[in-house]
Amino acid sequence: MLNILSNLHGIFSLKTQNYPLSNFISILSLDLWIMSRMDFFLAIISAIAGFYFLIILLILKNSSFPIWVTRKIVHSIGGTYIAFILFYFQSILGVIVAIAFFLFIFLILIFFSKFKVLKEYFILKKCRDNEKDFTFLLNTSATLITLLVLLIIFRDNLSVFVAGTLIISWADTSGEVFGKRFPIGKFKIFNQKTASGTFAVFIFSLASFVVTALIYKIPFSVSSIWIIIFGGILCAFAEAVSWKWLDNVFLPVIGSLIMFWIVAIN
Repeated sequence: MLNILSNLHGIFSLKTQNYPLSNFISILSLDLWIMSRMDFFLAIISAIAGFYFLIILLILKNSSFPIWVTRKIVHSIGGTYIAFILFYFQSILGVIVAIAFFLFIFLILIFFSKFKVLKEYFILKKCRDNEKDFTFLLNTSATLITLLVLLIIFRDNLSVFVAGTLIISWADTSGEVFGKRFPIGKFKIFNQKTASGTFAVFIFSLASFVVTALIYKIPFSVSSIWIIIFGGILCAFAEAVSWKWLDNVFLPVIGSLIMFWIVAIN
């Protein structure tokens, strides 16, 4: 019992001045503006991948799958791709170029081709219960902007960004999937939620932290395990009390800060 209290005290009394920023640099870090040929190649590949994610969304939307399943499939695959493709980028500029390439292809197909079905994505309806036109697009844009800001801030510590991205991809997705599939313990604060969905967010948040730590070879300690558990609880709480789609903004921020804390004590 005394050991547990001692570890908890060590976690919550972290003195950041004892951990200079140079200690937070992980295996890989990103330059800001120096883009390599590999970055340019990855930017093209990522733009094409983003386009095909849209195609998958549209194909599944017209299938027998419920629309929320369609949205979550693309949400999970897209977020996971973003988290792991950054392992190969060398600069922030490469990521920005990838986004620019994707938007260029997207706009060309909308306004200058006969592929009019993409306009349906641009004003996608009913992707979430009681969601109005353009809300899905606003939600997606806010999420991507949040991730880009986190990437710029933590470009010298990619594990922090990856943890936040995996949580929005895995934990948020699992909450809705398990909540709708096993609707146990329904409650409502701002949105309709379930205890089963909240528990799933907790479990997959833990998984996101653990997978990130394993990939970036961050050692586990008693203190870091307590922080991971605390982070899982905090993510589950944030998802449960979020208003509308703001969990897509809160979760990656919380996940990144928790991972930053874990890296700091190591």
